Amino acid sequence: MIDRRAILCVVALCCGASRGFATEPGDFLGCFASATRGELRIPKSVQRRAAGFRYVFIGGFLGDRMGGYFAQNVRELRARGVPRSAIHVVLPDSDHTVDEHRGLIDDEFRKILDAGPERLVVIAHSRGACNALAYALDHPDVVNDRFEALFLVQGPFGGTGIADYLLGEGESMDGEMPPGHRVLAHLLGRLEKALIDRGRHGGVADLTIESSRAYWRRTLAEHAGAIPVVNSKVFYIESRVEPSRLRLFQRAAAWYVRTYYGPSDGVVAAGDQTLAGIGVSLGVVDAGHADLTRRFPNTRAGRQTRKALVQSIMMMVGRAPSIATGSPQMR
Repeated sequence: MIDRRAILCVVALCCGASRGFATEPGDFLGCFASATRGELRIPKSVQRRAAGFRYVFIGGFLGDRMGGYFAQNVRELRARGVPRSAIHVVLPDSDHTVDEHRGLIDDEFRKILDAGPERLVVIAHSRGACNALAYALDHPDVVNDRFEALFLVQGPFGGTGIADYLLGEGESMDGEMPPGHRVLAHLLGRLEKALIDRGRHGGVADLTIESSRAYWRRTLAEHAGAIPVVNSKVFYIESRVEPSRLRLFQRAAAWYVRTYYGPSDGVVAAGDQTLAGIGVSLGVVDAGHADLTRRFPNTRAGRQTRKALVQSIMMMVGRAPSIATGSPQMR
């Protein structure tokens, strides 16, 4: 019996997997910048096409315990004509690893795919981006047949130094870090370590730098045949922010990452929010780790930031190939 996955991979390799909408970083970033100012106008034909997809949000670490996760993103989709029945929110628990979540994610996608024939636009944040990509590599046939795009937002593909610190593997805090933030980060770290010692937040082990990099090296090698199919559907959205712009508790963690691992979004260092060899980055936006997806963000970013993410994604998926390279339209 001929393996359908093998056929898909051969077709992708021989013909090249095409992207049906704009992929240039400047294009997405231009849309996002205009949308944050409230100046982006989505043409009716683009919005109508974008509203015909089924949208899937996948949350990150601690997302199952936070109110307002994706709430404003969902509200913007509704305002743009997407029915509530075509919007799904998946919030994996924080006590298990990406591998341990595979059964849960498989079940959730099976239900979503059975809910209607529409193609899926996946918007996955933080560790949820890792869950989404792992699923896609496991199911390239589904991705080929039913996925329009996967937008992987601020994913910790290269891990985070915060997880290293919590598990005793990270850089020790010293005089290089501002003293006030050093004390606060130490206290917050002790609280989180106590939870881990009591068996909570087991997913932290998945997020250390070495564990994350080893996981993706292994996963990409094991699914090398799926990469040509999945590659054309994967789009990374990265971010950076200055620690001084974050709220108090988040600022302490961000200073730790900035001091010992370099610029970051407050949680994940720049350069660790993508994977080499699969997908394309749409660019780096100015935002904290929670600013694009949560009602209570890291900075003082307003709801327009969450709306801007949705509007920019709708512009990407809603444009026909013939107009995909056009510049953002303003009011």
